[in-house]
Amino acid sequence: MSKIAIVGHGNLGSHLAGKFSENHDVTIFTRNPCEGESDLTFLEAADFDFVILTLLDDMIGEFSDKLPKSDAIILHTSGSRPLSDLNMHRKRGVLYPLQTFSKEKNIDFEKVQILVEGTPEIKSEIVKLAMEISNHVKVMNSSDRAKTHLAAVFACNFSNHMYHIAEKQLKEIGMTFRDILPLVNETLEKAIALNPSNAQTGPAVRKDQVTIDRQLEMLNGNEQLLYELITKNIQRYT
Repeated sequence: MSKIAIVGHGNLGSHLAGKFSENHDVTIFTRNPCEGESDLTFLEAADFDFVILTLLDDMIGEFSDKLPKSDAIILHTSGSRPLSDLNMHRKRGVLYPLQTFSKEKNIDFEKVQILVEGTPEIKSEIVKLAMEISNHVKVMNSSDRAKTHLAAVFACNFSNHMYHIAEKQLKEIGMTFRDILPLVNETLEKAIALNPSNAQTGPAVRKDQVTIDRQLEMLNGNEQLLYELITKNIQRYT
C-alpha cells in the first residue's frame, strides 16, 4: 500500500481519490478543505510515495516550483502540459486519464485509456500505479500526448458544444436532445465502424447549397458563422 496525496478535489481529483482509496492510503489536499480533506498549506511531499497534482494547467508549473524537493514521485494529470513543468523534482511524471469527468457521474476506470510519462528511473512505477486502476495504459511523450489532447478537445469538448446548440434549436420547437438520440448514437456507431473520414453525410458533403443557404437564414450571429466555417471545412476534406 502506497501513501498518495491528491492535490485538488475537482472533477478529476475526486474520481482519482475514490479509485486509489480502494488500495492505498489517500489524503486529499485543497486550498479550502471540506470534511475529509486537508489544508494544502500542510502538504509535506516527503510524507508520501506519490503526490498527484489535479490542478488547472496554468497552475502546475508554479505549484511544482514551490513544492519542496523530496523523494516522492510528483505527477501531474494534464493532457496538454509537458513533463518539464515538474523539472524541479528528480522523480517526476505524468498520469493523464483520457476521459471526461464529472462528479455527478461514475466512471469505469478499467476502460479508461491512461497515458503516462516519467523520468527513466521511475517510469515503471508510474505504469504500475496506472495499471492498478485501468486495463489500458500507454507510455507517451509530452508532444504526442498534447496532440492526443487536442484530438480529444475536438472529439469531446467541441462535439458536446454542438450538442448544446442542437439542444437549444430543439427547445424552440418543444423537443429535447433525447428526441434525436437515435441519430446521435447511429452517427457515433457509424464513425467507429467506417472511420469518421468515411462516415460524413449531410448538406455540406452533398454540396446542397439550397439547403445550406436556407439553414443559414435560420441562424444569426456566432452560430451562423460557425455553421459557415464547419460547412467549408467539411467540403475541404471531402
